[in-house]
Amino acid sequence: MTGSGAVRFTTYNLLDLFAADTAEARQHYETIVAVIRALDTDVLAVQEILAPDAAAAAQRLRGLADDAGLRCEVPGSAASAGSAASEAAVAFGGHGYHVGLMWRDGIEPVPGSLRCYGGRDFWHGLALVTLDVGGTRIRHGSFHATPFSRVMRADQNERLVAAVTRPAGEPPVLVGADWNTECADRILTGQTWELYEPADPYAGVEWFADLIYQCGWDYDERGCRRHWADRRPGDVLWAGGLHDVAAVAGAGWQPTTGHHPADVYGAHGVRRRIDAIRVTGPLVLAVRAHHVHDTAQARAASDHLPVTAEYLPAAVRAMP
Repeated sequence: MTGSGAVRFTTYNLLDLFAADTAEARQHYETIVAVIRALDTDVLAVQEILAPDAAAAAQRLRGLADDAGLRCEVPGSAASAGSAASEAAVAFGGHGYHVGLMWRDGIEPVPGSLRCYGGRDFWHGLALVTLDVGGTRIRHGSFHATPFSRVMRADQNERLVAAVTRPAGEPPVLVGADWNTECADRILTGQTWELYEPADPYAGVEWFADLIYQCGWDYDERGCRRHWADRRPGDVLWAGGLHDVAAVAGAGWQPTTGHHPADVYGAHGVRRRIDAIRVTGPLVLAVRAHHVHDTAQARAASDHLPVTAEYLPAAVRAMP
């Protein structure tokens, strides 16, 4: 944690980590580890841990945590069959892609607090762990939304809201994710609620087939197709009480994708901000900062840039 007592929570899509056992893949892994170490973050949500089964996913997250100088083990509840066994904080998702959480020494996971939702619940997955950050318990989550269906994305965002806000009485929540959608949060300007992110990244881009996963479209009187960013999945999150930290902090807009040759949207000149951290209401006043880590090393390591939110646990305690 920082000298001010703030906690840094980062989300990072790792671009097909562990996809192969080749020299190139090992170099990719080493670069990812170097980026994570350079982040110097307190809690890290990761997406795109690749593994064929749950045991391999857990083992790979453990290895990554060890190499990055972090932890990922959550003790079981003392009430669960009297077992003190721990589990790696990884949700085994659908389609071979999994999500996980790691944290630095000095931050303690609450025993029995690990909740994992996998391929039966979401296209990829959701992992949630309650962490004791200096005497305050905060739930941290890692999520990865579907890249391929706007309708499913909006539907599963509704399910996500339910998963992180219920049951009542749970600690406040931060979720770091590759949301695969545009932000629809609004900020109050004078007496008017306006989009925090009003620009449409697809405006002026000539149509290509993958836009069906991101855009709505129709046809004008001449039969020519016109398209626009579909913000409904993002609006579900904001309307459901999950607030984008960039909007809360009033941060300037900065893309998190579009820089890497593996990005099909970037190849068409599209720059998007689809990696973000969202918080429930009790954490809104605790947010202190928002950062996108845009370095040459991070650009080379993944098609997504890491995003960090800083929040002050003491401000959560002070809220009514």
